[in-house]
Amino acid sequence: MRDEALIHQVHDRLFQPETGLYLAPIRHHSPACAWAVRAMIRELKPSRVLIEAPHDLSHLIPHLLDPDTVPPVAAASLLDQNGGPRLAAYYPFCAHSPEWVALREGAAVGADLRFIDLGSDAKMTGDGDDQTGPRALVREQGFDSGDYARALRDRLGCRDGYELWDHLFETRLGEADWRKFLGDVGAYCAALRAATLEDEIASSGDPAREAHMAACLRDALAEGGADGPVVCVIGGFHAGPLLSPSDTAEKTKAGGKSDAASYLIRYGYKELDALMGYGAGLPQPAYYQALWDHAEASGAPPNWPRLAHDIVAEFASQMRDAGHGIPIPAQVELLRSAETLARLRGRPGALRHDLFDGLTSSLLKGEASGADVWRERFTLFLRGHALGEVSDAAGQPPIVADARARARRHRFDVSDGQRRERSLDIRRKPAHLAASRFAHAMTLLDTEFATRQGGPDFLNAVQTGLLFEHWDYAWSPRVEGQLIEAAIHGDTLPAACLGKLFATRDVLADEGRADDLGTLISLFKKGLLAGLGTDLDGFLVEISSAITRSADFPDTAQAMVALHAIEASRGPLSLPNGLEIAPTMQRAFARMVYLCDDLPKMREEAIPPCLDALRLLSELMRGPGGDDFDAKLLENALDRVVEANTAPELLGAITAIAVEGRRKPDHSLPDLITAQLTGSAPDLPTRLAGLRGVLAVAPSLLWTVDGMLDALDAFLTGLEDDGFLEVLPHLRLALSALSPREVDQVAAALTRRHGGTMGEFTAHHHDVDATEAALGAQMDAALRAALRADGLTDWITGGAA
Repeated sequence: MRDEALIHQVHDRLFQPETGLYLAPIRHHSPACAWAVRAMIRELKPSRVLIEAPHDLSHLIPHLLDPDTVPPVAAASLLDQNGGPRLAAYYPFCAHSPEWVALREGAAVGADLRFIDLGSDAKMTGDGDDQTGPRALVREQGFDSGDYARALRDRLGCRDGYELWDHLFETRLGEADWRKFLGDVGAYCAALRAATLEDEIASSGDPAREAHMAACLRDALAEGGADGPVVCVIGGFHAGPLLSPSDTAEKTKAGGKSDAASYLIRYGYKELDALMGYGAGLPQPAYYQALWDHAEASGAPPNWPRLAHDIVAEFASQMRDAGHGIPIPAQVELLRSAETLARLRGRPGALRHDLFDGLTSSLLKGEASGADVWRERFTLFLRGHALGEVSDAAGQPPIVADARARARRHRFDVSDGQRRERSLDIRRKPAHLAASRFAHAMTLLDTEFATRQGGPDFLNAVQTGLLFEHWDYAWSPRVEGQLIEAAIHGDTLPAACLGKLFATRDVLADEGRADDLGTLISLFKKGLLAGLGTDLDGFLVEISSAITRSADFPDTAQAMVALHAIEASRGPLSLPNGLEIAPTMQRAFARMVYLCDDLPKMREEAIPPCLDALRLLSELMRGPGGDDFDAKLLENALDRVVEANTAPELLGAITAIAVEGRRKPDHSLPDLITAQLTGSAPDLPTRLAGLRGVLAVAPSLLWTVDGMLDALDAFLTGLEDDGFLEVLPHLRLALSALSPREVDQVAAALTRRHGGTMGEFTAHHHDVDATEAALGAQMDAALRAALRADGLTDWITGGAA
């Protein structure tokens, strides 16, 4: 009974001529509510219009009213936390938002306009630490939960709270009696609140927000004046506690200082979609914009049949342009089904859910396989991809203005939020290379503006000879939000990129990874791709310092090779004039030569990376870049390693490098491998270590150097079955360094040695791992032993051994 009385009280007390207070309970971004708010303000001509929005955004009101500002737009708030991550949150407006309409209509009648909610800093920090990503400064609760909403949905045959809302209220768009409409919205929201647990309301922070809004109402009412009442546009959930603002504790004061910085940015329909994670409003905003536009055009309720026809026709046109034509009979059937369903459901015309149902019945004909595809296409169409515009006077963050200007200069279309594709001829067209560097800069700042879909991957040194980069890109509120967050590093795109590189370096230092050469060089490459040029000189100094302190031979060798690849690059990774990388490269070479003396002391698990580093060095020293370095220094260092008591893998690798470089005669390699294979090592796998080293750095020497295959063949044919089984997995591991073609070469050579041909030994490749292969070999050996014991070998094999 108490809840029922409260519902009636809200319905009856929203409009109080005796006190001058008129509450307008709304659902955020509802066209029907926006229509009622407009009619209310035009009739009452209030002296003050108060709106549920963070009070610290009030300085943006003049910019929201600027004729050059076109929705959808959003106020973006940024909050730096002591010892915590920077927080970002958004308060969006679209053309059919009641708040947007209230601002415009209030300004038209000369009203004082105010935002009255808690500051954005308080709302951000009150959302909980477990929330990641941008937050919403406008939220709605209870529209799709609670006993009341569920019971009403069941009674009216609605599937969710969105359909229920449309059925009850959006069908009344254009209604002339704003008092009745807003009274019904207030009663509905009061019933939803009555079905919400008090603990849930308290934990949401609503009581503190409502106390602040009540304080703002008290102040506005106390200012008095005979120039008109006070209108307050408020989320319907909060109407009840604001019926008597004078009853709120006087200790709550309105306003106050905010620690958040706020800007006005363009916003998009995707981010405004309630089904995409946004905390308020309605799904697929382009649909509700169509409702608003139809009502606006006639100044009355929409012509529902015409509205449905226009929506379906526009959808069919877009699908036809995309290569998914919808036959005219199917379009007619879609409309007929949707309107028939709407009449059966007691609606004046086909609503959003009715259109979806009509699409399902007309385009799918009972075939469920295409349902998701067509529904997804229709969802994207009704969501829309519009982006707003913000007036130049709004004080847009410099970095956003800089990025947008650069995007236009490099011929990226940022007029809306649609995703587009672009191919860039980065080697032959300077304008395309400049566009590539812009895309890489935006990627460096994690803006999600552009994604490389194909072409050379310079960061990972994959397919770097390709001519074209292929990107897809789209401007979105997420892009602007990320740019605003990146503004902590600089006010232009290059400055922010450089600042982020150094900030990332600082994070590495905090994590004890200040000398992580691989990461530092990767960051350096990102800076080059982003076009930072000579501004990277300071970062190159950081890399040089890390090289000087490096105690890791593989890391230093890989750094030297990577730096040389950058120096030799003639494409997008090429160095600008004035950025000298040669001294850093030579420092890496000198450090690597110095660290060679540590190779004999390497632990077993550290040897494979050293082998890989030796391979890279060998390839570099034998290639065109070898002349840049003092080869004698490296040769002397490797000779010292050989003379020390070094691991057999390293001995095999270094000997292979010397043979390949013509510093040692060919026979020295099979001599070494033969000595190791027939040596005194107690376990057979250890005897293969030298061969593993050879194959790791120069696998082709196995069949190009005379005597190598002889040594391997003699070793294998001399093994007993048990010995072969023991060495098999290690042999497989060593030979894994060979490519499939190289495996065929070795197999052919070994086959010829035994008088056979490849046709007799056709390889069959099966997905069998080393353990299964060893088990199979053990079973084969056991079977052969049993046959010999039973005297059945000749009978089974025909006399073969």
